[in-house]
Amino acid sequence: MTPVKPRLWRAIVYAHIDPRQPRDGARPQTNPPVFAWKPQGGQEHFWLTVARDEALSDVVLQIEDLEDPMFLPTNALEPGRYWWTWGSAAGQASTFSFDVGEDAVTVEVPGAAEWLKRLPEGHPRIYVRPEQIEAIRASREDLRAEQWAELKQLADELLAEDHEIEEPPFLPDRQTDYRAFFQVWGPIMWESRRFVKGAEVLALAWLASGDERYARAACERLASISQWDPEGSSHISHNDEAHMSVIWHGSKAADWVWDQFTDEERARVIEQYRRRGEITFEHMHDRGCYGVTRFDSHAGREIVFLALLGMVFHEHIPAARRWLDWLRPVLCGIWPVWAGDDGAWAEGPSYGLAYVNIMTMFATALKRGCYVDLYRRPFWAGHARWRRWCFPPYAEWMGFGDHSERWRGTWLANGQLVARIARETDAPAAIHRYAEEFLAEAETLEEPPSRSIPRFSAQDYLAEPAQYEAAAVEQERASRIFPAAGWAAVRTMLEDRSRDIALIFRSSPFGAISHSHANNNDFVIHVAGKCMAMPAGYYDGYASNHHANYVWHTKSHNCVTLSDAGQLMRSHESVGAIENGFEDDRIVYMRGTADASYAQRARRCRRHVVYLKDHGAFFMVDEFVAQPGIVSALEWNIHSWNEFQVDEQARTFTLRRDGSRLEASFLYHQNAFFVLDEGWEPKPNPDKPSDQWYNQYHLRFVPAGLVESRNLGVVLAAGHEGLEPAEVQTERIGNAEIARIDDDLLAVNMGSGIAVEDITSEALALMILGGQSYEITDDGVVVL
Repeated sequence: MTPVKPRLWRAIVYAHIDPRQPRDGARPQTNPPVFAWKPQGGQEHFWLTVARDEALSDVVLQIEDLEDPMFLPTNALEPGRYWWTWGSAAGQASTFSFDVGEDAVTVEVPGAAEWLKRLPEGHPRIYVRPEQIEAIRASREDLRAEQWAELKQLADELLAEDHEIEEPPFLPDRQTDYRAFFQVWGPIMWESRRFVKGAEVLALAWLASGDERYARAACERLASISQWDPEGSSHISHNDEAHMSVIWHGSKAADWVWDQFTDEERARVIEQYRRRGEITFEHMHDRGCYGVTRFDSHAGREIVFLALLGMVFHEHIPAARRWLDWLRPVLCGIWPVWAGDDGAWAEGPSYGLAYVNIMTMFATALKRGCYVDLYRRPFWAGHARWRRWCFPPYAEWMGFGDHSERWRGTWLANGQLVARIARETDAPAAIHRYAEEFLAEAETLEEPPSRSIPRFSAQDYLAEPAQYEAAAVEQERASRIFPAAGWAAVRTMLEDRSRDIALIFRSSPFGAISHSHANNNDFVIHVAGKCMAMPAGYYDGYASNHHANYVWHTKSHNCVTLSDAGQLMRSHESVGAIENGFEDDRIVYMRGTADASYAQRARRCRRHVVYLKDHGAFFMVDEFVAQPGIVSALEWNIHSWNEFQVDEQARTFTLRRDGSRLEASFLYHQNAFFVLDEGWEPKPNPDKPSDQWYNQYHLRFVPAGLVESRNLGVVLAAGHEGLEPAEVQTERIGNAEIARIDDDLLAVNMGSGIAVEDITSEALALMILGGQSYEITDDGVVVL
């Protein structure tokens, strides 16, 4: 029988070290593509050439004297193959090729000058135009009745509050005393966010009703915060959260109550936002170009806030046009810098939620005010799909990256975001239903008082309600791989949490940086709505003792460590990939490749993951080859909220959580040992208590000895009320480790080949399932 080879997934490597777009050999999914490159040592004033031939003689675009290392054409390119290069006075770069396919989505973005022409001359101009106000007010009793009742209640509560806010104090030095810093910084962040978000809610209530009480309160709040000194305690370099609180929702609120300000208030607000805008541009543009030479997390918010500020105040701030010219290729081409077209977000669901939600502010403003629809870019539909597969509504643990708590605000924001994307992209019914399920789940959750903030969405209120047919959903596959950011999911029952067995897997090309951890090849397992295995530790503050010395480290994740050494930390070079994805009627397969993450000790560190559909079990094989001259013990780590029940002799452990179970069998019959532990070292910051920070238990399985290479297999069998865990029998035959489940067989090559039941193989692993044989090789699964 001719072997059937898998479809190979190829991930972007070193995404931030080499951020060039389009990459060599790429097939951009949006037309025109953005062109971006990383300048070398002090280069400035660039040129760009795009041609139809490698010799660059049939020129399509020749752009001279570019201030920034990026360019987004205004017109789509004809389908075909192109070559491009860039240069400066210092010389010319290499030439890359790319293909524009017939299937690429055309999204033409005119210049910023055209945006400003298309915006209304007066106000409002963000999400809504002056001629639409009468119809929005008239619809309060029917189309928007339920939303208006919620908005009115919020606005009436806000009317009773004080509309003045004191300028914040300066922060203690976080390097000297982190706890003292956090005790001051945290309240400032949430109080200032809440105050300006309140101004936005009040301004929206004015738009929706015409009740001047709401407008006056909003004006007073904006005038109050505009008395802060932009160069003082809320300067971006000292307390960027306080700075961002001013510009996050403030420009929208100012737009909506523009005509209700007194002349003195309006002048004060304009001056505040003029200087805040200048400071923001200097910080993001003049200290390195966002998306090309810098990828710091907070700048991903600031680019949106600056764009809205420019759109609202451009007549009064001469520099606004320059800001928007720079932001056009950043926001409409380079963004997102933590994701690709398939929609997965490298930093995880929580930080993806915040930053993608913020980006919708700009995308919606551009669509409704300037008639440019960025939601047509493939990322948006992909992002909703990624959330549906990798972030279940029942999730007790969210996933990889900072924050994993089940807060009401987080669940509400996720439901709102996906519903918004579904509306803007005409998504299938399954996406709408996912959003509705999240919104319903949010109503069962609570929010810490310290995080209390109005969660009402202005852009959703001002939009036409979504229409979709609630058709039945048939699940045709059990897996989805998102290779661009290195995420994958196995989900057995997306629509039924009581029977869903879910493995969420991550191995990302975006590095262990920002809010990502040193955790390539990590996994989370849910069984029937219960989290059985998750990373350990909690987000108690960025770079706190606990966060920096435990959560960032590989030892706190469901990954292998090498003689206690983990992956490269805080490094753009600590990259991984999910490759060789395969699915048929019997199995799902993927490989997590984390060679570069362990490069200090390993030439090869890979995790092969197989889901055995008939058995409700996962078969994992970890493959380790040391760097020359270095030996290590391969250590297999897993963490849970529940205690591990271990059988040392059988090399098994069991986890039980309510009615869900996870039973593990290690395929290793030589000297080995378990290490069990609980808690964390160092412990989370006691100044940020959370009733969701439950104690965690840790298990490490270690084949004894320091070696140059090792293969280690394990079977993780899931069970719940409707499913008994698969019964696994293990043995060693020759130099192969064997597991049997009923009549099926799994074998791991321990270095000298596999010889079992008249079958020989030099593959890493062999599977015989329902009479069908599979090999796991470097190229993925081979069906024999």
